[in-house]
Amino acid sequence: MGQYSVENREYAPINFFAGDFPTMTDTGEAAGEIKERMPVILDASGKIAPVTEATVQQLTGIAAMNAAEGEPCVFYQTGEFFANALVLPSEVTVDAIKEILRSKSIFLR
Repeated sequence: MGQYSVENREYAPINFFAGDFPTMTDTGEAAGEIKERMPVILDASGKIAPVTEATVQQLTGIAAMNAAEGEPCVFYQTGEFFANALVLPSEVTVDAIKEILRSKSIFLR
């Protein structure tokens, strides 16, 4: 008879939704690796790509899921979210994207 052991796991929930503002999503194809809660753009080929310092003016939304290159990627086009829950590239700050997202009905708290 084999040995049994108890597997230990930890779960740390992330509070992402900040209010009752309606969310609307859309789906596109990922141009590269996308992380859930990452601000995204539509690149020149119409694919979903992570925002960079050079592309903040092209913000389209916030990724609702992880996606690898070529996979479908759902992203939020509207909603109210906690800024500290975003997954930001190192060169992009909340201050750099907050007003741009607001103009698209995405509000950061």
